[in-house]
Amino acid sequence: MTTTLPALPAVPLLRTKLFPADAGAPTLLPRSALIERLLAAREQRLVVLSAPAGFGKSTVLSLLRQHLQRQGARVAWLSCDESDSEPARLLQYLCAAIEAVAPAFSCTSAGLVPGDVNWPVEALIDAFVADVKRLDGDLYLMLDDFHRIRHPALGHGVRYLLKSLPDNVRLIVSTRYKPRFISAEQDAKSWAFWLLAEDLRLSREETAAYFLQIKKIELSPAELDVLQARTEGWITALHLAALALARHPDRAAFLAGLSGTERNIADYLAEDVLGSLPAELQLFLDQTSVLDEFCAELCNALTGRRDGLDMLMRLQSEQLFVIPLDEQGEWFRYHHLFAEFLQGRLARRGDTAALLNAAARWCEARDLPDRAIKYALRGRDYNFAAEMLERQGARLIAGNRVYGVLSMLNSVPVEVIREHPVFQIFYAWQLAFEQKFAEAEALIEEVSTRLMQGRGKAMHFGLAELLVAAQILKALVLLYQDKLESCLKVSRQWLSMVPGDQPIFRASMACVQAAAYALLSDFAEAAKAIAAARGYLGAADSEYLHVMTSLIEVLICKESGDLERGRAIAEAARARVERVFGRRSRVGGPLVLAYADLLYEQDRHAAVLAELPLATTWRDVATPVELISRGQLVMARARFFAGEAEPGLAQLDEWLADLQRPGYERVFAFAMSCKVQFLLWLRRPNEAERVCLQLQRHLAVLPAARYPDAHIALALAEARLALSERRADKAQACLEACLVKPADEHQRDRRLRVSLLLAVAYWRKGNSEKAFGLFQSTLEEAWTRGYRRLFQDDALWLLPLWEAWSAAEPKRASAWQGVAETLREQCRRLAIDPETFDENQDVSHREREILRFVAAGLSNRDIAQAVHLSEATIKWHLHNLFAKLAVRSRTQAVLKGKSMGLLNEA
Repeated sequence: MTTTLPALPAVPLLRTKLFPADAGAPTLLPRSALIERLLAAREQRLVVLSAPAGFGKSTVLSLLRQHLQRQGARVAWLSCDESDSEPARLLQYLCAAIEAVAPAFSCTSAGLVPGDVNWPVEALIDAFVADVKRLDGDLYLMLDDFHRIRHPALGHGVRYLLKSLPDNVRLIVSTRYKPRFISAEQDAKSWAFWLLAEDLRLSREETAAYFLQIKKIELSPAELDVLQARTEGWITALHLAALALARHPDRAAFLAGLSGTERNIADYLAEDVLGSLPAELQLFLDQTSVLDEFCAELCNALTGRRDGLDMLMRLQSEQLFVIPLDEQGEWFRYHHLFAEFLQGRLARRGDTAALLNAAARWCEARDLPDRAIKYALRGRDYNFAAEMLERQGARLIAGNRVYGVLSMLNSVPVEVIREHPVFQIFYAWQLAFEQKFAEAEALIEEVSTRLMQGRGKAMHFGLAELLVAAQILKALVLLYQDKLESCLKVSRQWLSMVPGDQPIFRASMACVQAAAYALLSDFAEAAKAIAAARGYLGAADSEYLHVMTSLIEVLICKESGDLERGRAIAEAARARVERVFGRRSRVGGPLVLAYADLLYEQDRHAAVLAELPLATTWRDVATPVELISRGQLVMARARFFAGEAEPGLAQLDEWLADLQRPGYERVFAFAMSCKVQFLLWLRRPNEAERVCLQLQRHLAVLPAARYPDAHIALALAEARLALSERRADKAQACLEACLVKPADEHQRDRRLRVSLLLAVAYWRKGNSEKAFGLFQSTLEEAWTRGYRRLFQDDALWLLPLWEAWSAAEPKRASAWQGVAETLREQCRRLAIDPETFDENQDVSHREREILRFVAAGLSNRDIAQAVHLSEATIKWHLHNLFAKLAVRSRTQAVLKGKSMGLLNEA
């Protein structure tokens, strides 16, 4: 097709359009990763930056221009506007842009524009191409705001230009709309490079750099998370938020209330985004803004139109802050701030209840109960929402699709919640999710009594199901409050009451039972309960419960020392979660915590560490603090033993600060035992001793039969401390006490840990034969089962034992040289010299005690009175201590003691 253009009189050109608007700006956010991608694509014939308003397209082009110019490239720039829509006038500006960077350029094609002749667009392009072919070297032609150029011949003209451009000329354009001139090209990927809105969003790191370097505002990590989540990396929103933050007296209040109705953001969207849109498109945007997610059919149900699909395609083409949610391009959502802005406009025009209730009915008819209930609650149709919850609530719980509904209950009036028992049940679920366990338990008791006595609505099938669900929740709440016996009582009672044709409820109760038994360290019963749950699930359809059952099985495998089987179960469950619930789902969080703990023991935890911070905070109701503790300990231990000792200890201390309250006794013991281990590695035995004493006082009031795992954690801490103080007899006594019971195959993990340190204690007492025999048998059993960290984390004690075993039995030890190198490597990571780290072990507990008094400035007489010994005995101890430390005075002894870690925290 040939298009003939009217002649265009010569007009003055605006030179400011030939340079970026921020060409003289002193600082721009570097966007290094983005620029690297663009530089890597610099050889492509066409580069397109396509994103909605305010995503920083012009700034990125300007940065790219700077980088190309620094590399010696010629970059012609044109800021387009509506007046450039005539191809002939655009040609004049293109020639002027090239002349600005290549003064020798002779643009003969510009002479075709003035006059009386109407030239076809192809003729103008051919003449322009002939001109640029005479240029030596590469030329980059940047067209900013290309969407402003609108002409019927534009698409045809651009396609013709792209096919005609010589190889030394590359076209780089920014546009708000997806350009249609290359969408039909099948081979476009071979010669065109695209960046879209998702590529241009600021990352969290870039957002932090923008506020700190450009806006001179330092944000806390929590503030940064809020801004990143609300703006989704939209640069203009961040800029406007920065302006408001600078003048807002209460930063926390501003961030908490940040929405699309904020004055600056609303003004920008009204003027720069909606201002040029036709009225019918604005109305469509307003009406559909009440939807969290939408498709064409749902939009038609709300708007009364029949062209919902066409409207959505137009929104996508013009990139009006609409985000696709599936690969098929059927479901979408609006950018959070854009949706809130539209909702504010709509609310000013009247009540949105009719739209929301229409959405609720549409979702109900399509079997989307969670969405239907949410829209009904927002539309204040409480009776409809209650009826839906009664009929579908149990199904939503079993499918782990309840959290969107729970989030809505806080906005429901109290009197409405009291009126509907079903709302009370789900409100109790929300309280449990917020870890308000006592309140949740009380509310469950109230509503259960009400339903069982026949008050309120009739007990039809749906409500009866929810009553059982409430008992499952009650059992969970008791579990999380460490009321394990009460939890088991409730689960047994309701397992006997629930009919056999309700396998989901029976499986749920069996899972809770298994968790309670596991916390009581009765892993044999826990294994029986989880096997029963598996049996019930054979007749049920609940992907969520399959995952939770796998989670508990993983924990049992960890305790029984069956690490490979546990890893296989966890990986299969993770694949199931990703397939059914998505990669970043709430269901996957608890599984990650158990999986990471198991991987840590196998020294394979590196890949999962990045998932742990989210898993420890973004959790569902089935994530007790016991499970979270595993993730927290893995993070702290991994950091510490990777060589970041002080940061790892600080991370552990930060977590410990929140654990000194009822219900956290077991977790607190694990964390404190870990801290003793850290401090001994850091050669801070005095502080380790204080922590150990604190742990002893903590567990003194807790029966060992009820908290066996916590008492074993104490025994391990006491043993490590005793070994560091050269008190092998004490270490042997507390470790042997842990092994007096017959071996249980379900408690292999703790037996292996105790046995290794016990072998060290035997060796330290001089019983080498017994020590080497126990060490070899434990080593063979643990290593073949996949344990690695078990050895590395206690390398401080195990390496001397290994060296002695290797010297005494070289043939047997030679088969385990890899273990020795693992121990040495761990010592190197923490800057411990394997040859000298045991040098202070000859200092006895009594000598350490006397050295502390010397450091405090006490005389021999004062020390004798303090420890109830004679002054002569004190002198004898000091004589031995000086010899061991190779010093001659009290001052030298104190200094040497500090350097060896004997006094460094005193």
